[in-house]
Amino acid sequence: MPLDPKDPQPIVYVMRRARKRHKVSHGGQWKIAYADFVTAMMVFFLIMWIVSMIPQTQKDSIADYFKGNSKNQVTDSTANAIGDDKSDTKDETIIDDLEEAKLYLERLKELRREIEAFIKDNADLMKNSNDLLIEETPDGLTITLAENKKPMFVLGSSTLEATTAQVLQKLGKPLSSSRFKIKVEGHTDASAYRPGATYTNWELSADRANAARRELLAGGLSESKISQVIGYADNNLFVKDDPRNPLNRRITITAFTPKAKVSNPNSENAKDIVFKVEPPKGAAPAKP
Repeated sequence: MPLDPKDPQPIVYVMRRARKRHKVSHGGQWKIAYADFVTAMMVFFLIMWIVSMIPQTQKDSIADYFKGNSKNQVTDSTANAIGDDKSDTKDETIIDDLEEAKLYLERLKELRREIEAFIKDNADLMKNSNDLLIEETPDGLTITLAENKKPMFVLGSSTLEATTAQVLQKLGKPLSSSRFKIKVEGHTDASAYRPGATYTNWELSADRANAARRELLAGGLSESKISQVIGYADNNLFVKDDPRNPLNRRITITAFTPKAKVSNPNSENAKDIVFKVEPPKGAAPAKP
């Protein structure tokens, strides 16, 4: 480079070049730290949610525990003991109910054997009468006497045929010796009285049930054992496909315990008696 004659000092030009820096790798440690932070937050909110679900009384008990309140610990122990007693009492109640149910079934079977023995001992009477149908139902032991051979009542009335009255009287003794309450039900077929008649199948079925009740009482059944006397008219047919079938005209007698009663379980001595309604004078029934 030529020198300036006026300036004897040389001019020096310096060229600087930037150095290339190599990036330093920090690894994935920040990810681990972030994951720990997120996990801690999740645990925190989970604990807060659980605490919010605890009743205030339990929160107070926990606070007392950490305060060293021994009285509360004694109370908890007592409460646990009471809880154990309640559990034992519940188990004993279940066992008692099972034993009572077994005894109930045994008594039902015993009464059924007595009724079957009655039928066998009175073969001549039963030969001239309608057959008895004995069933063990959820309601109890049901005895059904239906018109499968000959009429049980005088046409369109509650007057019992003599043989049927004798059968009912003889049933009074075994039913009276049992420990069951008795329910008597009257049923008719779908044949109706003439239009405009005030005496209907409702009155007829109730009157026939009451007539059967009186014969049972005459045979020795105690009045205190009668729980219900009900007339159903033709609303509970025995042969549903044939509403006018004679089998629908029947009397059912059910032996049951007061606990099995559905109509009024709060009163063992309750009676649902349908009293007799006399037909109006001069109105002759037109029932077939």
